[in-house]
Amino acid sequence: MPLKDVVKVSRKTFFNPRGWLGYDMLKTQFKTSWEVIKNLYSPPQAGTPETFENASSRFKLTDTQLAAISKNFRMYTIIFVSCAVLTFLFSFYLLFTHGTFAGFVIGISTTAVFLAYAFRYSFWRFEITHRKLGCTFKEWWSGKPLSKEDTRHD
Repeated sequence: MPLKDVVKVSRKTFFNPRGWLGYDMLKTQFKTSWEVIKNLYSPPQAGTPETFENASSRFKLTDTQLAAISKNFRMYTIIFVSCAVLTFLFSFYLLFTHGTFAGFVIGISTTAVFLAYAFRYSFWRFEITHRKLGCTFKEWWSGKPLSKEDTRHD
């Protein structure tokens, strides 16, 4: 092996701002983020949406199994909301007793994650109890599926 390859000194050894800033990594992360955002706001795929009856027959779910799943989702929602409340209170404990703002921010972030999971299971339970797939946030918030007359005014 030549000595030139062992001791490789070039311009990039001492002056490499592209490497210092992580330009290549930032470029790939930006492309990935752009693809995710583009797919998030793309129009839905054409075709007939699956109904609740089709999905339950495809997964071979009986009414008793659906009731058990709904009960489990309710329990998950209660557990996640309880964890969110405890984490929220603990984050204030960290802020006022220990004076750690970083602990407070982490606690609030964790509370948001717990509430997101609680919403997920509550929303899935709503779809199961009302036997309708593709419900909207407005329907979940009102507590009942909207009729066709309500959807025309949106």
